[in-house]
Amino acid sequence: MFKGIYQFLPNMSYGDAISNYALVINDILMELGFATGLFSIETHQKLFGSARNYREYKSLSSRDNLIIYQYSIGSELTEFIKTLPDKKILLFQNITPSHFFFGINSKIDEDCRRGKEELKGLVPFIDMALGSSEFNRIQLEDLGFKVTGIIPIILDDLSYKKRPSKRFMKHFGDEKVNLFHVGRIAPNKRIEDVIKVFYFYNHKINPDSRLLIAGTDINMENYAFALKELADGFGLGEVYFLGMVTEEELNACYRVAHVYICMSEHEGFCVPLLEAMYFDVPILAYNSSAVPFTLGDSGIIVNEKRYEEIAEIVDILVRDKEVREKVVEGQRERLKDFSRERLRDSLKGYIDKF
Repeated sequence: MFKGIYQFLPNMSYGDAISNYALVINDILMELGFATGLFSIETHQKLFGSARNYREYKSLSSRDNLIIYQYSIGSELTEFIKTLPDKKILLFQNITPSHFFFGINSKIDEDCRRGKEELKGLVPFIDMALGSSEFNRIQLEDLGFKVTGIIPIILDDLSYKKRPSKRFMKHFGDEKVNLFHVGRIAPNKRIEDVIKVFYFYNHKINPDSRLLIAGTDINMENYAFALKELADGFGLGEVYFLGMVTEEELNACYRVAHVYICMSEHEGFCVPLLEAMYFDVPILAYNSSAVPFTLGDSGIIVNEKRYEEIAEIVDILVRDKEVREKVVEGQRERLKDFSRERLRDSLKGYIDKF
């Protein structure tokens, strides 16, 4: 039995899927009776007290402890963790290929390049490497990690049960059809393709519609500006860039949404797909990276970005109640695979293997 199980991640960020995931895992580890703690390089002010600076861990380090390293980008944590005698699990959230950021943010471009190299260098130091999706696990295996597995991401139900924003519900909860996308404003998300789908839907099928896009554009301002220019160039007055939203505002967006659209070309998991499942919003997604692994047999996946045809599928999901309900029912069934109980059982199973 380990004395303690401690998690490391580069940043504890407010509204970040990996940070939320780490907090849920920490709660489960406490339920299992372990001493726990979170360690990071930086912690967002809204999460102050939830994590300590990673350098403080030296006084706790022990061969009788287990470390879970939440890995998604290169950082100074990697070299620090290599020096520790603790048993080590790598929990891989994937690294966005650097080419997506070329010409947009050179620092993130370099961080992603370095992250891939650092990951290869961790192979001799890691006892077990787990991916949050089969897509991630396969990459770990290809890199040379010997013991691999999958551990599911789940949703924190409490945050989604919060009362939706009255302001958002009043502003967007009218008779118009709302298409929705949420996530960091980043080029791998291919939000320009979401806008193109909306162009065909709004201009050719249903002018009484709008597109809601939520997510921070920090360090991606150039890309965000290009997206707004694209929407303006198409003459789309009903595209709303909402920025970083609160939990109450996010809940309102899902409640008013008629279809969730994902055109991303790189995802390690894609938590918004689970959120859309939770709120019974039918999903229309492009077949790439971890997206088909997360959706399983649920939602609707397209293999080619034929925007006008995708807009017609959107129309079917909006108008045809029978099709919509069939898609939603499949998503409800799929969501059962991402329960807290399953995460607890998986986590305990992997710990027991030590």
